[in-house]
Amino acid sequence: MEPMYRRLTSPHSDLIIKTHPYAEIVWWGSTLKHFSPDDCISLERPVANGRLDTDTPLTLMAENGAGLFGSPGLEGHRNGLDASPVFRTISVVQAGESLTLTSEDAVAGLRMVSELVLTSSGVLKMRHALTNLREGDWQVNRFAITLPVAERAEEVMAFHGRWTREFQPHRVRLTHDGFVLENRRGRTSHEHFPALIAGAPGFSEQQGEVWAVHLGWSGNHRMKCEVKTDGRRYLQAEALWMPGEKALKKDETVYTPWLYASYSPEGLNGMSQQYHRFLRDEIIRFPEQKPRPVHLNTWEGIYFDHDPNYIMQMAGRAAALGVERFIIDDGWFKCSGTLNL
Repeated sequence: MEPMYRRLTSPHSDLIIKTHPYAEIVWWGSTLKHFSPDDCISLERPVANGRLDTDTPLTLMAENGAGLFGSPGLEGHRNGLDASPVFRTISVVQAGESLTLTSEDAVAGLRMVSELVLTSSGVLKMRHALTNLREGDWQVNRFAITLPVAERAEEVMAFHGRWTREFQPHRVRLTHDGFVLENRRGRTSHEHFPALIAGAPGFSEQQGEVWAVHLGWSGNHRMKCEVKTDGRRYLQAEALWMPGEKALKKDETVYTPWLYASYSPEGLNGMSQQYHRFLRDEIIRFPEQKPRPVHLNTWEGIYFDHDPNYIMQMAGRAAALGVERFIIDDGWFKCSGTLNL
C-alpha cells in the first residue's frame, strides 16, 4: 500500500507532505529526529468550535473549490467555466529528497505536476506545472506557489529601496488578513525584491524562527502572506501576469518560476547561510576547483575621485599585497585622463 505521508529531510529542516487524496504540506520546520509515518496523525489540526466537522485542507494549490476561504494558488477559467478546480493525486514519485506529485481535476480538464526538492543546504526548491487537457483555452489569471508557515510566524519582513538606498528592510506585525507586495515595473528593482520573510515576533540576525521565500523570477511578481480566521497562515509567491497574458490551449503547459525557500531556527543569519550553501552547491559553477581570485574594488577607496596616477599606485600596491584582480568601479566615466594598465 502506498504511504500517505512522504518525508523530505535535510540536516537543517524537514518537509512532511500528505499525498492522498490531495497534496498538503503538514510540516515545514526543524528536522524531526525520531520521525515515524505513524506519528503524522499528531500533525492534524483539532476541529475548532463552530466550524465544520472535517478540517478544510490547505493544499499545495490552496483550493477554494475544496472549501478554503482564502487566496487560492490558482485562479482562471474556461470561458467562465472550470474556475474552481479541485486536484486529486494520481501519481507520487520519490527519489531521495526529491518528490514529484501529479494530480488532476477531470471535470475541469486540468493536470498539475508539483516538484519539490529539499537540498542538503536546507533550501527547498519548488515549482508547479499546469496543463490544459481539454479543448477550449483555459485562461490563467494567477498561478502561485503556496507554503504554510507556523501560526507563531506573526512578523513579516520585506525590502524596499531606491538607488544608493537599496534593500531597506521593513516589518509589519500580521495577526489577521494579509500583506501583499507587488512589482509591476516589468523587471526586478530596488523597490521590489522578490523575497518575503515571516518569523516569530522579534526575530533578528542571530535568534528566532524564520521562514523565507525567494522567487527565481526577474519580471512582474506578487509576494503575499495571508492569515486565516482559524489561525493558519501561509506564504505565496508568483509571477504577476497581465489580463490575457496566459491562455493555455489543449495540451499546453505553463510553469511557475522556481521558488527557493528556507526555514531557520537561528534567525536571519541561519537563513543566509543556507542560501549561501545552496548557491555554492547548486547555482555557481567554476571551471576549476580552486580558490577564487582576491580582488580589490576601487569604489570604497576613492568613490568618484578617479585620478589615473593614484589608481596606478593603488593597482601596484594591491599587486604587491597579492591581489590578483583589480576592478575600477563607478566613476570611471568621469576620468580626466587615460589609464594605461
